[in-house]
Amino acid sequence: MDENVKQKFTKLIEYQKKDIELRKLNAVLERDDALVSMNKNKRAFNEAKQTLVDCDQQASGLLEMYGELQKYIDDNEALLAELENGVGDSEEELEARVKRLESLKSKFQSADKKMHDVDEKSKSVCKRRAEALKSGKAAQQQHAAAREKHAALVNSKAAELNKLKAELEELRNSIDAQLFGEYKKLVEDNKFPPVVNASGDDKKNMYNCGGCGLNLPQKGNAMLKENGYCRCENCRRIIVLLK
Repeated sequence: MDENVKQKFTKLIEYQKKDIELRKLNAVLERDDALVSMNKNKRAFNEAKQTLVDCDQQASGLLEMYGELQKYIDDNEALLAELENGVGDSEEELEARVKRLESLKSKFQSADKKMHDVDEKSKSVCKRRAEALKSGKAAQQQHAAAREKHAALVNSKAAELNKLKAELEELRNSIDAQLFGEYKKLVEDNKFPPVVNASGDDKKNMYNCGGCGLNLPQKGNAMLKENGYCRCENCRRIIVLLK
């Protein structure tokens, strides 16, 4: 491999090593049990909050329905009493009063049933609201405790994290722009690590991709032996033979 080309890949591999370290550190933070707990309790709190909104809307509708039923009863109680106590002047009037009375009593029975339904629904809404308040408060407290633990972990790793980021930035400035562009593209395509060592038989000049393990074709073997690097036809990773 040409010495200049070798230096380019050496720098890129050094960058990749730091990149791997940073990714491992970030993975530790992302898999932190406290962070998992934070996210879980945040969802639980939001669900409880939405339940409160739903309950308040339902309660408003039930109150409106209750008011309408109560108004109907109040408006017709006097008429019901009049029909129950009145005496018709004729058989036709009496028969008409009885029909009105039966109709009104049926409507009162229907109103009473609706009132009972409203009462049952109101109890259910109140129960759900109380449970949501309790679960929401518990989730809020658990979220706060988990956030404190996660913050402590982040703080304990902050120096190491910042050091790696600074080292990567410094190395980035010394890497060939075109080569780094290929590196980034492979990372975006979830081909990590993007640069891998060739494995195989130096005497026979037959190599495998250190990423996917595929045997290189004759053209790839020849390019690797001559230039010290090639691209895997299967996974597109950059394969190097730094000798």
